[in-house]
Amino acid sequence: MSKVNTSELVIPLNIQSNWQNIVNLAAEMMGVPSALIMRIHRDNIEVFSANDNKVHSYSKGDSESLGQGLYCENVIGTQQPLLVPNCFKDAFWSNNPDIALGMVAYFGLPINWPNGDPFGTLCVLDTKENPLTDVYQRLLSAFKDCVESQLATLFQHQALKTTHQALQTRVSNRAQNIADLNYSLSLEISKRQQAERQVEYQKLHDIGTGFLNRKALEQRLNNALSTQQDNNESMLAVVHIAFGNGRRLQTKYGYALWDDALIEFRQRLNELSSHVTVTGRPTSSELVIIIKDVHNESELQRLSQHIADISMQKAIIGEESVHLYAHIGVATSRETLTASELLTFAFEAALSSRDSGHKFSFYQSSHSEPALYLNKQESYLLQAVRNDDLLLYFQPKVDPETRRWTGAEALLRWKHPVLGDISNEGLIKLAEQNGLIFEVGNFVLRTAIEKAAHWASLVDDFSIAINVSSVQLKNPNFAQQVEDLIECYNVPPQCIELEITEGGLISDEVLAQETLHKLKQIGVTLSLDDFGTGYASFSYLKKYPFDGIKVDKVFLHQIDENQQDKEIVRSIIHVAKKLELTVTVEGVETLAHEEFVTTEGGDIGQGYFYGKPMPSDEFEFYLTNQSPTPNNPRQIEL
Repeated sequence: MSKVNTSELVIPLNIQSNWQNIVNLAAEMMGVPSALIMRIHRDNIEVFSANDNKVHSYSKGDSESLGQGLYCENVIGTQQPLLVPNCFKDAFWSNNPDIALGMVAYFGLPINWPNGDPFGTLCVLDTKENPLTDVYQRLLSAFKDCVESQLATLFQHQALKTTHQALQTRVSNRAQNIADLNYSLSLEISKRQQAERQVEYQKLHDIGTGFLNRKALEQRLNNALSTQQDNNESMLAVVHIAFGNGRRLQTKYGYALWDDALIEFRQRLNELSSHVTVTGRPTSSELVIIIKDVHNESELQRLSQHIADISMQKAIIGEESVHLYAHIGVATSRETLTASELLTFAFEAALSSRDSGHKFSFYQSSHSEPALYLNKQESYLLQAVRNDDLLLYFQPKVDPETRRWTGAEALLRWKHPVLGDISNEGLIKLAEQNGLIFEVGNFVLRTAIEKAAHWASLVDDFSIAINVSSVQLKNPNFAQQVEDLIECYNVPPQCIELEITEGGLISDEVLAQETLHKLKQIGVTLSLDDFGTGYASFSYLKKYPFDGIKVDKVFLHQIDENQQDKEIVRSIIHVAKKLELTVTVEGVETLAHEEFVTTEGGDIGQGYFYGKPMPSDEFEFYLTNQSPTPNNPRQIEL
């Protein structure tokens, strides 16, 4: 076979057009501004193909002289892939020429002719740091295979032309060479077709998990609904699974481990294997499962319960055990035969599951009525915040041995002429949902700290407990806001107790830890609220600087009938005392409750036995008229 001079081979327009599609697709799928195919010449290297679907600094035909320390020259010289996530962090590449074009990250692969001659590189560049995960590297490698298969076809075609000229006089003894060449061409064509199929697959699937992406999911659902239209014997169900802590886990453990956790979660849904199912991933923290041929409501109920039970189990991410906080919504083809509407209904049902606290929820058209009511609440609450119509009530916190009022918990109240009375938890949840939590939280902090300053001057060792929302705790300026209010009202910081729930910690543990340490430095008291009801309450006592705990009232209410609850409270108090923490017990409603708290060593009691939440003037009256002496331990009659 005559030797082919690869440097003189001209790339046909149809291949150039195909390469243009490849670099465009690479830039789009990998989320980078620039994807290039470079061709090396004797003295320079040329931009042969450049994506035109994003703005960048490279144009087809641009060239650079060799010997300047270019990324691509290194790739061609070493014949090895090169990944530079951030050139400014790599002393070897910190002065490379592409910095002048704003390019910080680079990943490139060598492209060769089938005879080993270098053609150039296939590379992507980014204007910001980009680690380009293993998934993206494999994707670019698939594109490289496609380019090299076309080079091989071109090379073999040229070789065939050259050989054919020589074969005119030696046809009889060179037939086998032609057969071998045809076979080689067939293999290269198959390789190119495989690469093209891989590219087509990536268009329709999530790269990390292999589940359908949003577009493909809706297409597949449309096809399924078109066949379901005349089927009255079964129904099609769409299950929307939203992981409330998905984005936080993805940030903490990385994309690859989070993707593995979703795959493992789907594999655990083994009971669905008896049905025809399709799994999609519309967003990074959500899954959608299409279940075909569900025969009745009881079967759907059982399948939904199975998914909910699996979501309650612990998952392993990396080497750690975590909980996936899943909100599950279910909608069926009996509601609609339109794919977009069915997906929306399942999503709305998942929101209903989150808001109601149920393991899963089925879509109901009546859900629109609560939504309207919620919109009214949000509108009225905005007016209340602007008009300063909110109130603070105060429930006494009492020394159970002397019955002396040592403090109070500030509780938010709102009396509306249309909606009626709305209490603390409902108000906080509503404020968090509509973005008013900062205004509402500022009102609570300001009013409570002002009262603490006044009442601390009337009663020794007095403190006010204030509930802190998870949204407030994620505000990096929250600690400074508390400190400013303490200074404004000139109140000793130990007179302010901030109660934090487990939900406030798990929403962003790193930021929560930073904020709590700042508050600790200010001197305020920190208490872990609703202790005993979460997944890992004791572990939080080690991780965060708490001064005390508040035992949830659910345990105390059952101690007369439930020995187990009595032992739980006794154990909690015992452990807290070992850790030198102050123990507040909620739900003290009877003399027996008080005696139990006193006997076990509880420091503070709170409940209707001592007093219900009351307006500030009423609270102040009882506070200033109590007889807080051990010789006269009387209960204040309210």
